[in-house]
Amino acid sequence: MLLQIIMAALGPIILGLAVGWLSGKYGFIKREYSQSFADFVVKIALPFALFLAAAQAPPTVLLNIDYLLALAVGLIVSYIIGFFAGKIVFRHDKKDAAMQALSVSFPDMAYCGPPVLLATVGSSGLIAMILGNLIYTIIIIPFTLLMISDRQQNNSVLKSVGKAITQPLVFLPILGALLAIFGVKLPEILQNSVNELGKTAGGVALFFLGLLLSGIKLKVNVEIVFNVFVKNFVQAALILGTGIALGLQSDMLKSAFIIGVLPTATAVPALAISNKAYTDTSAATVLLSTLAALISIIGGITIVEML
Repeated sequence: MLLQIIMAALGPIILGLAVGWLSGKYGFIKREYSQSFADFVVKIALPFALFLAAAQAPPTVLLNIDYLLALAVGLIVSYIIGFFAGKIVFRHDKKDAAMQALSVSFPDMAYCGPPVLLATVGSSGLIAMILGNLIYTIIIIPFTLLMISDRQQNNSVLKSVGKAITQPLVFLPILGALLAIFGVKLPEILQNSVNELGKTAGGVALFFLGLLLSGIKLKVNVEIVFNVFVKNFVQAALILGTGIALGLQSDMLKSAFIIGVLPTATAVPALAISNKAYTDTSAATVLLSTLAALISIIGGITIVEML
């Protein structure tokens, strides 16, 4: 059972990476096309996937403050750790530090989360994935885009905020959450149409990452190990500790904790290459984080069974 859960979570990731890597390594698809694949994931497929997930979420769960707070502490505090480590310890500029912060805090909720959550908690566990993505798209990604935009050009803060909010990756999930909270149901035809685009995000992101890795000489250094340790282990501890302190119990505590043991999201290198920052290191972080997830997911599942 445990082996099936692990293979269900990591199997698609490994296959997607392998196909992309082989395609780039042997010239089946040029590595130069990585930018186009990254733009498709970040600007089209992933925003639609998150919009639909948010729009279909139960309003009572979206407004559960303790549940939101437990996830928010884990995601935001690990982001802060990554950002200040990038600036102070690894001496990056603001742009690269922001991308390092994404690398240590953005869990692979959309693609690795469902099989693990379904196997350990059941369908109710998928709400943690939706809430985590909402926290990221409403708070963390706009903040990151704001910092990057502010550095790239001498715009006013108001213009920078406006530019961040108008990104599809930001406003579409927010729109979906608002529709769910106000009880607006999407027509089935529209749901199916959006889903056709959204469900391509996972496969394309994995293929893109493999294609990108095919031209990179991978290395494991102190910075990459630090990124993986914070993402796969520190974040999980933060979520679990906060959840217990807030009195979360049963499936809510378990599903929130599982989010923390997931590897770094494949969307991070897509964001990195789209913004021309921290590209190689973010890709290497995703690869090592995925391998380390063999340990963190096993450990997380074991702890969940004890809760």
